Amino acid sequence: MSRKRPGLTLILLAAVLGAWIMAAVAAAASAAASAPSAAFPAGADPSAVQQQELGKAIYAEHCEVCHGVEGDGAGPAAENMDPRPRDFRRGWYKILTTAPGQLPTDEDLFRIIARGMPGTTMPGWEGVLSEEETRAVAAYIKTFSRRFEREKPAPVEVSSKMQADAESIARGQEIYTGTEAECIKCHGPSGRGDGPSADELTEDAFGDVIVPADLTMPWLFRGGPSVDDIYMRLMTGVTGTPMPSFADVLSQEDIWHVANYVDSLGADTPGEVDPVIRAAFVQGALPDQPDAEAWQAAEETYYPLFGQMMAGTRNYTPSIPGVWVKALYNDREIALLVRWHDRFPDTGQNGTPPDAFAVQFPAELPEGDERPYFVFGDPAHPVNLWSWNAAVNGVEESLAQGVDTQVSQATQNLQGNAANTEGEYTLMLRRELQTGDEQDIPFELGRFIPIAFIASDGWRGEELSSGSISSWFSIYLEKPVAAVTYAWIPAAIGLTALLEAWTVWSVRRRSRGQSPQGKEPQGQEQKNDEGSDSLDVQNDSQ
Repeated sequence: MSRKRPGLTLILLAAVLGAWIMAAVAAAASAAASAPSAAFPAGADPSAVQQQELGKAIYAEHCEVCHGVEGDGAGPAAENMDPRPRDFRRGWYKILTTAPGQLPTDEDLFRIIARGMPGTTMPGWEGVLSEEETRAVAAYIKTFSRRFEREKPAPVEVSSKMQADAESIARGQEIYTGTEAECIKCHGPSGRGDGPSADELTEDAFGDVIVPADLTMPWLFRGGPSVDDIYMRLMTGVTGTPMPSFADVLSQEDIWHVANYVDSLGADTPGEVDPVIRAAFVQGALPDQPDAEAWQAAEETYYPLFGQMMAGTRNYTPSIPGVWVKALYNDREIALLVRWHDRFPDTGQNGTPPDAFAVQFPAELPEGDERPYFVFGDPAHPVNLWSWNAAVNGVEESLAQGVDTQVSQATQNLQGNAANTEGEYTLMLRRELQTGDEQDIPFELGRFIPIAFIASDGWRGEELSSGSISSWFSIYLEKPVAAVTYAWIPAAIGLTALLEAWTVWSVRRRSRGQSPQGKEPQGQEQKNDEGSDSLDVQNDSQ
């Protein structure tokens, strides 16, 4: 009787089990190949799904903090923002190229992500994200609203562009101020958003406080500053706001005329910021009216302001975006002319803070590049404030060592007042160059003196400590050029003319009084000439 070999049996069993496992794996692979992928649902474009996945990753990194995980506009930072971040679930978008009420196109979404929205906390991502990444974010945003699955947006038809000549602009102004479009009711006669109906607009469909756009500052238009952008806003309106579409009200030509007129109200950009305000010297008294000839000739520079977000009540979207500044001085005083836009003048009588403005200097002239903290200074480096308040339309000098630490100076040497016309404040400030007061900053010729600006809009509930503020710039008093410096110019011209006249006279005198070498004297030459003439006559007669 033979003995069984368990090793052989185990080998056979292992072979059978291995063959079964291989068959199962092959069957699973075959099934996986024929079945839809879990990552790519049936009928889905794999490239589109991959694009959305890329967009989701970028959204989580850059957008989620404001717009929220669910795209509901309720991210951790949203409560500090005005206006609040967009709720993507509704499928409502303000800036688009489609008819009112429609969804935006992919290009609309791409453009907003790339450009951002001026006047809000939505930044432009151009230069941060590539085009591929930007389009991926746009694709992912669309997943928050099912409207994109049902609707196919199409851009509105655009007519041929009208040339922005004087005739077109005049026609646009006629429509703007007339009853055809009634733009003036909201945007005001000068386009600064101070029309008679402007303060009746409370909030838009998104729950945000709404004011008409200041048409004189196109660089803040959320849909873009160009005439083409303006035309498109007139065609489509602004979703969720009182700004309607005029496509069914005006002809295409008239819409272009209005766009040309609005475009003429302001430059697309505020211009390059000059870090130095150059105060020009004036002979005699400084002008006391803002329309004086000396002010008209003075150099003006725009300085941007941003929200005070460093201390106390933080303001992420301030009402006043910038100021225009001019400066003059004479042998005794210095004067500043400042203007800024404020739709609704507020003296504080309705329980709101009054409008206010301040010019900020270091309390002491710094050595080198050292500056006080730009938000009202600090205990080690106080600042000198020239403040104006709409409640009294008066000015005050004070010292500050931080936010809400202003202390009025014992001696007041500042003079000034302001006026608001059609949504624009004009403030004139004047003070002696050297007051002798140790709390006043002295102004020295040929020296760069730090200067900054602070503004607040009472209608928006802003106080001076929570309004708009600038970084440090410099003011420079140009040394006057003595008249004698230029006296040599006409003297040199006159001397040159006299020298030239004497030279010409001298040459002519010599040519009459002396014979050139190899020639006879002038009298003999004349005789010979006469003789030659006689001989010629005789020859002719023969």
